[in-house]
Amino acid sequence: MPIDSAAALRADWVTMNESACSISSVFQRCWQGVLSAGVLMLLLTSCAVPAGGGGLSGTTPNVQGVYQGSYTYGSAYQKLAGQTVTFEISVQQAPGSSKIKGVIKETYTGFGTLKDGFVWADIQGSCEGENGFIHLQFTKTYRRFKQPPVSYRGSLPPGSTLLAGTWYFPSKPSESGMFQINNLHVQ
Repeated sequence: MPIDSAAALRADWVTMNESACSISSVFQRCWQGVLSAGVLMLLLTSCAVPAGGGGLSGTTPNVQGVYQGSYTYGSAYQKLAGQTVTFEISVQQAPGSSKIKGVIKETYTGFGTLKDGFVWADIQGSCEGENGFIHLQFTKTYRRFKQPPVSYRGSLPPGSTLLAGTWYFPSKPSESGMFQINNLHVQ
């Protein structure tokens, strides 16, 4: 085969590989979007209160403990969209009670008022069990500065230790994002 033909074949091969990689990359991004939307719908559906105003039925798991977590800003936060903030959450819960309370210690990102190098907030909410899932919902109220309370709703699937869900401002639901709490254990 002449050198010019081999070079032309090699150039065609590179072009085909780049096109395949580009198509593969687009496919992966689309699939990730579909999966993310599906997970979000599952989380929102699993955290919904049943019709009729009743609470979730089932057991009352105890999730008392100290955990690490993070939240991510949603698309409504143009410059902050996708930015993740880490936090530590201390959950208190009396045995047999579905009510929880606690404290969140967040990494400072330029938002809020610092105390001892962190931004602090109090939480109040509930923890319910249903069909093996654990549903956690709470309201976070920041200390030392004026900010509307933030609502958190998430679920822990059976056999998992990663609770994931959404956070939002009740008065502005479009200002929202995702959160997770790692290594959540049930007592």
